[in-house]
Amino acid sequence: MKLPIQLFFLLFSFLFLHAQDSPIWNTYQAKQEKGVSSTNLRMDLIEQAPINGFDFLFYVKIKYKVTEESDFPIGNKLKKLYKIKDAIHDKMKSVSESHYVGSFMFDGSRFEYYYVKDASDIERHIDKLFKNKFRGEKYDVYIKSDPSWDLYTNFLYPNDEIKNFMSNRDTVIQLKNAGDDVVTPRKIEHYATFASINDMNLFVVEIEKLAYTVESKKKTENEKFPHEIKFYRNNSTTLENVTKFTTELIKLAKDQYGSYEGWETYVVKKKG
Repeated sequence: MKLPIQLFFLLFSFLFLHAQDSPIWNTYQAKQEKGVSSTNLRMDLIEQAPINGFDFLFYVKIKYKVTEESDFPIGNKLKKLYKIKDAIHDKMKSVSESHYVGSFMFDGSRFEYYYVKDASDIERHIDKLFKNKFRGEKYDVYIKSDPSWDLYTNFLYPNDEIKNFMSNRDTVIQLKNAGDDVVTPRKIEHYATFASINDMNLFVVEIEKLAYTVESKKKTENEKFPHEIKFYRNNSTTLENVTKFTTELIKLAKDQYGSYEGWETYVVKKKG
């Protein structure tokens, strides 16, 4: 059964549609040489970074024990870390102009990151906070100059591969929430844009080898990539499958100096 609902996602760009109205947060995990890390960050700040005047990176490192059950804290310890995070955030708002940009957890440590204008007296306030409310917790405080926001843009902010995975993950979750039977193949339409007709035609040669069918081509008002192509193929919408075909199409578009813009489909309900 098809539902007449079109779900269109431009590979993560939808996250920024209301960036100026409210903070946009998202989370991802990544494999490291030893174990897995978890990052939670404000995605919308990438449009503003670096913010003038907020030249100092202030961050707090809180220790936790890694267990055989999980690389990350669980149960009461996780709740405690959230309480510490909230308490640090409340304290930072009261003692300094700051931007909370995110957190990073890996190998028994959680880091809370802020960019501040003046870091001269913050450490004293954080020390007092831990002494009064979280005595016994192991922590360290760090301050460094980072006017280019290097930590945010090159460490916390996800690379293209991870952004693609995050976009696909969020999209598949929305499909499932709408009742989609993700294992059922259905028509999935794709969009890509190119700087020249020749680049677009070379892309067509490659996607036709993968059993895609071109549906339309048109000229757009996009100055950088004015030539748009719409094409389709039947696929399921499992996260594994979606990640596979989007990764492949992103690379093929880049190889021809273009940009893969995203995909759309409809919700398919299970029969019966």
